[in-house]
Amino acid sequence: MARRHRPGAFLVRFLRDQQDCVHWYLYLRPTGEAFVVASPLDLADAPEWDEPGVPVDWFGAIARCASSFEEFAFRFWVENRLWCALHGYGEESMDDELTGYLAHYERG
Repeated sequence: MARRHRPGAFLVRFLRDQQDCVHWYLYLRPTGEAFVVASPLDLADAPEWDEPGVPVDWFGAIARCASSFEEFAFRFWVENRLWCALHGYGEESMDDELTGYLAHYERG
C-alpha cells in the first residue's frame, strides 16, 4: 500500500504487528529523504477527508521512530533478540551486542 499524504510524499506500509496495534510505514519525501514512522492506525483504510473539503490531519497519530529503514530494521532485530534472551525463549543469550544496546539506554 502506498498512500500519498503531502504533495509528492508517500507513506508505504511495510510491517504491522499481529494484532494490528502498530503499523510501520516508510515515509518518502520528494527530496529523496526517507524515514520510518509508526501509527496505531491502518492508514490504508483511513479516510482522507473528515467532511467534504476538509482533509484529515493524520500527523497527530503518526510518530517518527527511525531515521532510516536500515536503522529501523537493526533495532527491530536487536530488540526481538533482547526479548528472547530476557524471557528465556530459544537459544538466545545476552551477548556483548545486546548488553551494549541496553547500556546505551541505561545512560539515557
